[in-house]
Amino acid sequence: MYLIKQLRYLFKIRKLWLYLYLLKAILSFLITLPFYMTFNSDLAQSLFSKTIARSWDMSVILELLSHSENFIPTYIMVLFIGGIIFLALMQFLNGGLYYVIVSGKSDKINWGEFYAECGKNFGTHLKITLLMALVYLILIPAGMFLVNAISMIGGRLLGTAALIMSMIQLLILTLILLAASTFSDIARATSTAFPNKAFGEMLKIAADYFRPRMFRLVKYFIITWIPFFIIWMAVESLSLGVIGLSLGLFGIVGEFLLFQISAVARTGQKLWYLLIIGNDYRKINPGRFQPEQVELNLSEK
Repeated sequence: MYLIKQLRYLFKIRKLWLYLYLLKAILSFLITLPFYMTFNSDLAQSLFSKTIARSWDMSVILELLSHSENFIPTYIMVLFIGGIIFLALMQFLNGGLYYVIVSGKSDKINWGEFYAECGKNFGTHLKITLLMALVYLILIPAGMFLVNAISMIGGRLLGTAALIMSMIQLLILTLILLAASTFSDIARATSTAFPNKAFGEMLKIAADYFRPRMFRLVKYFIITWIPFFIIWMAVESLSLGVIGLSLGLFGIVGEFLLFQISAVARTGQKLWYLLIIGNDYRKINPGRFQPEQVELNLSEK
C-alpha cells in the first residue's frame, strides 16, 4: 500500500514529472545538435544520404567508415564532450531534485529554492558521482570474479543448466550494481539533509542508514522499475514495427515519438522511486527538515 500511495502522489505532482522530462529532453537536444551539425555534411556527401531517409538503408554507415577517416575519432570526441556536459548538468539538477524530494516540498515547489539548491549542492553531487564511478570500476571486475568463481564451482554445464547458471551470474552482478546505485541515492539524500557535514561524515551517515535497509531499498527499485520495463518493451516492439513499414522520414519521426514514451516513463520511474526513499529517509534522518513542531520545541530550549 505504501508504494501505491507514493505512485498516486506521483500523479499529483505531474507538473514536476513533466518539467524534469522536458528539461532532460531539451538538454539532450542541445547536446545532440552539435553532433548532428558535425556529421550532417558527411551524410550530405554520401551517395546513400537520400536513400537512408526513405528506406533506412544503413549502407551510408559502412560508406562513412570506409571513406571518412575522421568519422570515428570525431564521433568519440563529440560523444565524450556531450556526455561530460550532460553529466555535469545532471549533477546540477540533482541538487534541486533531491531537495524537493527529501524536504517533502515536491507538491509546492519554490523554483527559486530549487535552483539555489542546484547551485549550492553541485559540488557535493559531483563528488558523489566521481566516487561512485570509482566504486563501479572496483565492483564490476570484483563482481565478474565472483560470478566466474561460482561458475567454476558448478563445473562445465551444458544446455539448460548452462543457461540457468548464466542467468544466476547476471542476476548476482545486477544486484551488486543495484546496491551501489541505491547507496548513491542515499548519499545524495544525506547530502541534502545534512549540507554542512564534511563529505566523509556525510558518507558515514549514509552508510549507517543504508546498511540495515539495503535489501529493502533494492526491492523498491526493482518494483518501481518493472512497470517501466514493460512500457519500454512495448515501445521497442512498436518501434520495430514502424521500422519494418519502411515509412522513411515518417518512420524516423514515429520512432522518435515512441522513444519519448519510454523517456517519460523512465523519468516517472525515477521520481516514484525517489519519492519512496525520500519519504522514508526523512522519517529516520530529517536533518535540516525537522517537523515544524520539533523545530519550535528546540528553539524554546
